[in-house]
Amino acid sequence: MATLPLSYTKVKILSGVKWSNDYKHTRMFGSKEEQLSYFNGKPIIYENSNHVFSMNKDKHIIAIGGGIYDKLLKANYLMFQNSEYADKWFYCFVTKIERVNSQVTNIHFELDLYQTWFKDFTFNPSFVVREHCQLWNEDGSPVINTIDEGLNYGLEYDDVHIQHFVPNQGIKFLVIISTKSLHDTDKGKAKATYNGLPQPLTYYVLPIMLNGEPIVFINSKGEDFAMASPEKFLSSVYKEEENQKAIVSIFITESIGCPFTLQGGGESPLNISFTEKDQKISQARIGDATSNNDVLWVEDVNRYMTETYELGGKYENLPSYKESKLYMYPYTILTIDDFRGNRVDYKLEYIYDSKINLNIKGSMGTSNKVSHSIQKYNDKSNMTNHQDNQYGTIDNNPNDIPVITDLLAAYLQGHKNSIAKQEQSIAFNGLMNGLGSIAGKGVPGTSTSEYQDGGGIISGIQGQGNTILQLQQIEAKQKDIGNIPPQITKQGSNSAYDMGHRYDGITLIKKTLKPEYYKKLNDFFNMFGYKKNEVKVPFMNTRKNWNYVQTTSCNITGDFNHEDLQGIKSIFDSGITLWHTDEIGNYSLDNSEI
Repeated sequence: MATLPLSYTKVKILSGVKWSNDYKHTRMFGSKEEQLSYFNGKPIIYENSNHVFSMNKDKHIIAIGGGIYDKLLKANYLMFQNSEYADKWFYCFVTKIERVNSQVTNIHFELDLYQTWFKDFTFNPSFVVREHCQLWNEDGSPVINTIDEGLNYGLEYDDVHIQHFVPNQGIKFLVIISTKSLHDTDKGKAKATYNGLPQPLTYYVLPIMLNGEPIVFINSKGEDFAMASPEKFLSSVYKEEENQKAIVSIFITESIGCPFTLQGGGESPLNISFTEKDQKISQARIGDATSNNDVLWVEDVNRYMTETYELGGKYENLPSYKESKLYMYPYTILTIDDFRGNRVDYKLEYIYDSKINLNIKGSMGTSNKVSHSIQKYNDKSNMTNHQDNQYGTIDNNPNDIPVITDLLAAYLQGHKNSIAKQEQSIAFNGLMNGLGSIAGKGVPGTSTSEYQDGGGIISGIQGQGNTILQLQQIEAKQKDIGNIPPQITKQGSNSAYDMGHRYDGITLIKKTLKPEYYKKLNDFFNMFGYKKNEVKVPFMNTRKNWNYVQTTSCNITGDFNHEDLQGIKSIFDSGITLWHTDEIGNYSLDNSEI
């Protein structure tokens, strides 16, 4: 029970005050003068300058004579001045209107702790559980807030934007690996080193377009060579039995780890030229010298290089959310998928760039590998293009072309079957583990404990149940969407299927909430802000119309009685909405940042 003086000089009984003693809402003012002007503007039902309070069973009562019971039924607030406190006004809730007889009405009331002492206490750094945080940075990007809200956001996403990216106008590389040289220069010999490693193989590359568009190679001297068609080249290779026996592997890949420039296309031939000086790639002719079977001989590659492509802003083509947190995980995710069994999810807030820069790393080894990753993801170091593979897709399944040699073909086929079985086993085990994890979790709940204060003011404040906690229990999240892997992860690589359906390049999929969950979460965040869980002074006047504040064991000091001070602490620990307008409870108002 709040402490009230029993003598006074003036009292006003009011109507039209739009908050109550449950302290879930109140009006915030910038000064005592603004506060007094506000209350003086409310309808005055009764006014007197010579009243004395009485007490009945710890209840404060003021007796009003004159037979105005019906008129007093509209009263819900009162304010008074006490002679001992000079010009200070005390503000109170009317809690009960009691008819004593035809001439006397008792008005029961209790102190409005916040309004009475709002300029007499200081908010020191406290553990802030929730508040209306800053939403946007100066550049318009969302302020990162990824603390789990514990709310249900659905079991499915909507794919709101799909970007299929095929690098270099769709050019592919037919890679031929042999145990010896197949072209005229040093024919029959093998290159001793490659990528700095001793090895006995020779590598050839034929740039191709699936639509048959011709490609011209431009060497470092500016000389141009028309590349052979895949059909013509393979026919020439298989004419000689020795060539057949020498071939170890033939596959198609989109990246060989060697940067190049590409010009032309359409009505003019595509011109390809390699740009790195320490990557020696030159024209070579296999078969008859007059047959124009030009391919590229990879004489030496000191090291592979990363290719980087800018694919637009990371928040582009997403819905226009008012709540910035909805652009973050788990409400919005970016998936990159090659639709050949490799998929990775990215959290947009941890791409430390405004743009999506895709890194592609290729190779030409017998076990061809191509990786796709997002640059600067979780990376604030100077090793941007080195450690990005830990978050990227890695494709170890090249699009193989059948090798005619019977023994080698049989070996490769058996090897492929073994790999396929391993992949299926891994996918199956992963699925079962994910389902087992879900089954063992159940729906999380929340337990509460009552704060005991020895029967003081905290237990006296009515209706201080934690609204946020109650809503979170109702809307507790059921499971993480990502627990069940998509079926595409069980799909391996198949050249005919992949190339025939144009499952090439990489696909970027931006996913976000289903509309019904967006509305629920948007309304919740609009009312109650975001979880903060941080030691700070809470924001109380940073929005146009209201600020919600909730603390734990808040640190408030004030030069007034201890019982009222503890009551104010309890108000903020339970959570309260501070309104900057008289339209209290109108959540349809614009509550953008000021």
